[in-house]
Amino acid sequence: MNDTLPRAEQLMRTLLLRRSGEERLKMAGDMFAAARTIMAAALRAEGLEPGSVEWKLRLLDRTYGAEISPTARQRMIERWRAGAAPPEGSCSPR
Repeated sequence: MNDTLPRAEQLMRTLLLRRSGEERLKMAGDMFAAARTIMAAALRAEGLEPGSVEWKLRLLDRTYGAEISPTARQRMIERWRAGAAPPEGSCSPR
């Protein structure tokens, strides 16, 4: 659904593009952190224990969805169940 007027959308785009790349990157990081905070609150409300395998799995699915291959997803689950730390340099969720 897009109920934004084209004129308003163009204004927002113009204002966003006036910002430096560094500012836009910081904004994106802040929005990602805010979204993860909301997702974490929802998982707590569902009664999941922060840090549990189920918590991590649900957060992974909500954050990345189908972007994670089934094979990579299964490897993460196995690693979490084994209690192992992620490999050095990986970007797996905490």
